[in-house]
Amino acid sequence: MKKKNAFTLAEVLITLGVIGIVAAITLPVLNQAINKKVRAEQIRTVKYKFTKATEKMAYLGLIGPYDSTAAFVAELQKHLKIAKVCTSSNLRSCWPYDKITLLDGKEYEVEKLQTGKQFQMKNSDSADYSSPNVGIITADGTPMILSYNTKCEALDPMKTYGWTTEDNKPVSNATSNCIAAVFEINGSKKPNKQNEDVALFNANGLGSNCAIELDNGKCFTAAFTPTPMTKAECEAQKSELGIKECYYEQDYWAGAVKQCGGVGNMPKMADLAKIASAIYKGNPTVGGNQNNYNLTYESGTATSLGLPEPSFWLWSGEESSNYIAINRGFNPTFTYYNYDYRDSARQAICLGD
Repeated sequence: MKKKNAFTLAEVLITLGVIGIVAAITLPVLNQAINKKVRAEQIRTVKYKFTKATEKMAYLGLIGPYDSTAAFVAELQKHLKIAKVCTSSNLRSCWPYDKITLLDGKEYEVEKLQTGKQFQMKNSDSADYSSPNVGIITADGTPMILSYNTKCEALDPMKTYGWTTEDNKPVSNATSNCIAAVFEINGSKKPNKQNEDVALFNANGLGSNCAIELDNGKCFTAAFTPTPMTKAECEAQKSELGIKECYYEQDYWAGAVKQCGGVGNMPKMADLAKIASAIYKGNPTVGGNQNNYNLTYESGTATSLGLPEPSFWLWSGEESSNYIAINRGFNPTFTYYNYDYRDSARQAICLGD
């Protein structure tokens, strides 16, 4: 008689137990990755829809200048479906909760977001964000708080502006650069946290514009990813911004310079070295053309200063003799400076008030 092969009950239970353990370990990581991807797509979609509206305005010669954020929003309403508009004295009516959790864990009241200064935007010869902010809720339910640069220059209605992309999908272009904004993608559900469900658009941060304080008395804004400038935009503004030369169609360094209001409002390499000293412990060793810090980094220290957790890079306001921008990399065990061709997305910080 032929013997039948089969699993015993014990073997089945052991197999199911192993599957359960593996699932318990992998599912949370998988869910986290999926949620992060979904959030990124929601953020991209909001920026894209807003920019499509400003692109239409640019085509009609209606980008600006306007004398206030309210005047800009009055025109924006004709090109972007908006369900509700709130003045600076009533921003909470266009926002789903009272307080936003900042990068350092502190809470910031939404009603304090009165002008672009609270977006850490500096006023300069080419920028003025002092007009009262305006809150809106778009037709699809997205709450936004906007600050318009009243010195924004009119754009050429005959020109086509290139788009930045994420995962090969369009995000925004230069037609939206006149506006700094914060928006929400998760309603009143927590964590209500900056860079998670609270997103910045052309803004440098939230709250105080002195997120990083150095022992030489200088302070800087929280880190942000700059919106790149095209070569034509760079050429048109390089003199007033202090840029030596323009080379690239997607120039992130030039974009950082513009958002800071000029190279004089960006950190020097010596400032970035002091930032490194503030977040690492130990003594640096210098070798070759790099400042190598074989140091100890404590998790959370960079975040408490409004900086990303290592690894990250920060632009300086300096250019080498061949007009390559200089920047510093911050890694878990060392930092070093580098020369960059200005065509990759580094983080940036600006001088605070």
